[in-house]
Amino acid sequence: MKKYIVSGGSTGIGREVVESLINQGNAVINIDIKAPEKSLARETYINVDLADYRTIEHKVSLTGKYDGVFFNAGIHRSGSVFSHTLEEIEHLLNTNLLSHVALLKALEHNLNDRASLVFNGSDQSFIGKQNSFAYGLTKGAIGQITKSLALDLAKREIRVNAVCPSTTDTPLYREAIARYAEKSHTPLAEIEQAEAAEIPLGRVASPAEVAEVVLFLFSDASRFMTGSLIPVDGGYTAQ
Repeated sequence: MKKYIVSGGSTGIGREVVESLINQGNAVINIDIKAPEKSLARETYINVDLADYRTIEHKVSLTGKYDGVFFNAGIHRSGSVFSHTLEEIEHLLNTNLLSHVALLKALEHNLNDRASLVFNGSDQSFIGKQNSFAYGLTKGAIGQITKSLALDLAKREIRVNAVCPSTTDTPLYREAIARYAEKSHTPLAEIEQAEAAEIPLGRVASPAEVAEVVLFLFSDASRFMTGSLIPVDGGYTAQ
């Protein structure tokens, strides 16, 4: 039985990964501010506000060795550098980026050689978008730490890759479009249609479709892949 860690494993893509790993017979630690609706056998839930990244090393007591980590936790906020407050930018940085760095440091002595680390990036790991200053900043940085960490850990054959989805139908997405609908007085169905129309395949991704790529990156089938940023975006960044 292998052991994995998933941050933000209670909903969305993270939940799909947790459930898939457990269905394969593995044990999973789920680190999230929100408890899962239903706890699973071989799932250990740890309640942590990952935005408070300086406490992670003290609150997350890790023992033994782990075979894989999915750095998935994140939040989304739209805004430019001028519309965001410094506190909002800091909160995005803390949650989407520095929580991953803190968890990495806590795992320094707890990774098996040949472990696989996967970050949840974004189409914004490749491209810029309007009104997405702070969120895009964090996802661009994830692309860079994936590459540099892959080189640092290559001697131990620890692989580091990032899955980079476009818009995905998660609770995070639902909250984002609900906020926009309220702010813009636009019908929700119209926003959903517009989001789907931006994707060449004509729809947004499901969490399961992204999770399947994460599982591939954990598996031996990807054993010669490291430092890769994998678009799962329905062709969005190919435009």
